[in-house]
Amino acid sequence: MTEAGKQLKQTSILFRAVIAGMALFMLIAVVVNQVNGPMAPSLNEYRTVISAALITIAFTCSIMAKYLFAKGIRDAKNSLNLLPAKLNRHRISLITYLAFAELPVMLSVISFLLTGNFVYEVYACVFLGFILVMFPSRKRVSEQLDLDGQEQIELE
Repeated sequence: MTEAGKQLKQTSILFRAVIAGMALFMLIAVVVNQVNGPMAPSLNEYRTVISAALITIAFTCSIMAKYLFAKGIRDAKNSLNLLPAKLNRHRISLITYLAFAELPVMLSVISFLLTGNFVYEVYACVFLGFILVMFPSRKRVSEQLDLDGQEQIELE
């Protein structure tokens, strides 16, 4: 396996670990809620406000995540660096994307823990789905970085 292939595999493992962490947090939240009940059920009367805030935060984070990811990818594509440096820039951009995209998931799970309202778990699942579409597959990374034939072979 080439150095570039190893880098892509590492990025893939990192991505999976972040997703697994979010999914585990969601699962633990359900178990805790079922065993102990909601931590602040009185907040349910503010569910409309909480939902509006979550959606606003998610929209803002999504825009920021996509903008910063696109900027990082554009910088990597336009650089004269070798493939390992481009992949490193891609990884940094993906981590930044994950950081912004993870915030609405975590806030949704925390809202669920506080209120016990499963709608927030559904929100978390939807937000997690938006993250999953960014999985760093060989094909996706090749397209994002606009790699030539030789670089695509190096990526294997």
